Amino acid sequence: MSSDVAGSIILLAVLLVFSMYFSMTETSITAAGKGKLLAMADDYPHRRKGLLWLSDNIAKAINVTLIGNNLVNIGASAAATAAAISLFGSAGPLAAVAVMTVLIVIFCEIIPKNIAIAKRENVLLFCLPFLRVCNFVLAPVTFIMQMILKIIGKITGTDMVSYSSLISREEIDHIVSESSAGGALEEEERKMIHGVIAFEDTRVSEVMAPRTDMYAIDESDGAEEAVKIFIESGHSRIPVYNEDVDNITGILYAKDLLAPLSRGEKDISVRSIMRKPMYVPETMKTDEVLDIMKKSRKHMAIVVDEYGGTAGLVTLEDLIEEIIGDIQDEYDKETPDIIKERDGSYIVQGQVNLEDLSEALGYPFDNIFEEVDTLAGMILEITGNFPSSGQVVAYGPWEIKALNVQNHRILEARIKYIGENKENDEEKQQGAGR
Repeated sequence: MSSDVAGSIILLAVLLVFSMYFSMTETSITAAGKGKLLAMADDYPHRRKGLLWLSDNIAKAINVTLIGNNLVNIGASAAATAAAISLFGSAGPLAAVAVMTVLIVIFCEIIPKNIAIAKRENVLLFCLPFLRVCNFVLAPVTFIMQMILKIIGKITGTDMVSYSSLISREEIDHIVSESSAGGALEEEERKMIHGVIAFEDTRVSEVMAPRTDMYAIDESDGAEEAVKIFIESGHSRIPVYNEDVDNITGILYAKDLLAPLSRGEKDISVRSIMRKPMYVPETMKTDEVLDIMKKSRKHMAIVVDEYGGTAGLVTLEDLIEEIIGDIQDEYDKETPDIIKERDGSYIVQGQVNLEDLSEALGYPFDNIFEEVDTLAGMILEITGNFPSSGQVVAYGPWEIKALNVQNHRILEARIKYIGENKENDEEKQQGAGR
């Protein structure tokens, strides 16, 4: 073997090692993303400067790896061809193509990239110092490449220079679900993160207490009546109305009532100690309501419908429960929203949100009935009328029995899985088409 052939083979081996390096580096950067790089900067202080540089220049770093990878692959192919021609003559180019295809695809692409995905942190820490050297050496080439990309971007109306590794809210939700299924997150943690993600898209009408469930007091009433309502409701704040609940004029605080009562004052008018109420439209998003409550330092808001009437009320506790789940204290007498019976059926309160029902029963009620928010609304949508207590309807694989109906309000129902059948499928299609 001549010295030229030996030199070409040695050069080929070196270039293939560089090709493996660039492939691993590129994949480890894209697999990590900006969030992971920032976290690593905190975990590895000795590499903090380099990791912060990489997080701020991800697009530039990827371009360096792509340019470097192509240069060494081209060089490796040239070296392999030269060695093959010296060894095999006219058949050399064909042999070089066959060998280089195997070497580059398997040993310089598939294997390094899989290693980078499995060990992205270790690969990043190992590859980062030399990457910065390559960035300096290839600076003229990357600068020209950036200019070309900017020109093409202006022509096509596409930003081809910036690189965003931030993920969407939907992707975060899927990642959290997968993490929970894999055991990395507890179920309660998953629910809380899901609550935070969904919080911005939730309307206040979905979390409020409807006016039919409100405790309220007339502003002309006295202390004795107020004390009775406070004891009955277990609440520390009660809306005050003038003649009609649609005309909420104030909020009565139990603390404001205690001071005069402790002084022996019994002839107290609710009107004299009530505070100014806060109003929010029922279409407002929960994150906006929370922000208003924090700024105004109020824990309760009256929810108003499009006609100016009272739709219900929302408290700070209602908003927090959207994230951390139900909060029960010693005064709460609430029945659990969904109770699973021994026979596999579910006792469900009428005001239960369809999203919560879908999650509990593993069936997409919230996707099918997009015009209603609660179980009671879903039953009305299915029946087309107010059901009577004990009435049973079938929908899809479910049998739904109205257990408690009072004053045209569906308070409680039993839901039982009965399995799919042709008749139910037809009803399902008809219900979805309404």
